[in-house]
Amino acid sequence: MITAIVGCKWGDEGKGKVASYYAKDAQLVLRTTGGNNAGHTVIYNGKTLPLHLVPGGITYPQTTCIIGPGVVIDPAVLLDEIQMLKEYNIPDFDERLKISGRAHVIFPYHKDLDELHEKLKKHPVGTTKRGIGPTYSDKDNRIGIRIYDLLLEETQLREKIEEATILHNQNFANNGMADCVVDPAMLAHQYHEYGERLRQYITDINPIIANALDNDDKIVVEGAQAFRLDIDHGDYPMCTSSNCSTSGALCGGALPPNSSIEVIGIDKAYNSRVGNGPFPTKQSGSVADTIRELGHEYGTTTKRPRDCGWYDCCISNSAKHILGVNYLCINHLDTIGLIGKKLGYIKICVSYNYQGKVIDYYPDDISLTGEVPTPIYEVLSGGWEIDSSCKTYEQLPELAKKFIRIIEKSSHIPVKFLGTGPANDDLIIREDI
Repeated sequence: MITAIVGCKWGDEGKGKVASYYAKDAQLVLRTTGGNNAGHTVIYNGKTLPLHLVPGGITYPQTTCIIGPGVVIDPAVLLDEIQMLKEYNIPDFDERLKISGRAHVIFPYHKDLDELHEKLKKHPVGTTKRGIGPTYSDKDNRIGIRIYDLLLEETQLREKIEEATILHNQNFANNGMADCVVDPAMLAHQYHEYGERLRQYITDINPIIANALDNDDKIVVEGAQAFRLDIDHGDYPMCTSSNCSTSGALCGGALPPNSSIEVIGIDKAYNSRVGNGPFPTKQSGSVADTIRELGHEYGTTTKRPRDCGWYDCCISNSAKHILGVNYLCINHLDTIGLIGKKLGYIKICVSYNYQGKVIDYYPDDISLTGEVPTPIYEVLSGGWEIDSSCKTYEQLPELAKKFIRIIEKSSHIPVKFLGTGPANDDLIIREDI
């Protein structure tokens, strides 16, 4: 059985909490898309570990954790993350981390290209400038360099870098970035060394996946980013460069499309976004400030303040079909209660006014019409506090349960998980669903 943990909006929904819950008794945990532009946190022995590439399931001693071929990897970042995890004495770490040799490598010139592309665009995407998009571009242009290539002889790696950077160097030279022109010999030496340091983890993951599927092992896919950031189904071009939908996550982890799969859609009781692009329920002024401060809405990776707004059921409804969501997890249920207490109300977007019609889904022709849907809100008066002793849905404040019922009715997805605090165990599970 495969459980895929996917984000329903623009990322930062708290996927790590539910991924950790499912990984407790899993045999395989995979990260399958994106790069270190994504980030999630896990709690281990009371310590908060910020992770960007290694699956959070690594904290459980029975798991084998795989970084799949759909991921793009900055070796320096990965090695720092490995060192941090080893310092926390994660058991049997070296035996349990596996890196697909088919994953692609992020080089410094990819970060320089990221900056150049953003500078030249009339409407910048607002990328993290970590080189993710240019690395995927090289991959699609078939000049990418894979993790396997870092294990070649240094002269062979240099030749690959030379071929990959011919046009990149011309771009740098022609746009006032001569200091970014690549020295293939220097890079080959440095990244060959990275390859040697990572050698023990690099492998063909296909036999591992096949064995787990044959044995009907429990497999968890830790999704990165989210629905509205998917390159095909998101807010193009204000999106990421990989397929972070459920189908993309399966492909990026070498998992078959006919798998027996359960999809858990992760969301927050309010919504947030980093980067540019449409955000129908986005708020400003004191409302946005209240949500941001009470929700600590600053990027795990970038530390940038996130745009904040009310919960949007229409996007969740669209995510249900495109992502195949079986159940929702609503995190920050405690936070939205405090927001409501401070503001005196809570809003939930239950439908849109769009092109003269009332609709309950997220339209995909916004770039054509030039119209961002206008939210139609249901409003709850006041807010709530959730006591630490609250462990079941029945124990929640009545107003909190009404909030959940509105989401279920408007999104057409049952809410099975409720995040009530920052710790992994601050999770109410509705076993009757």
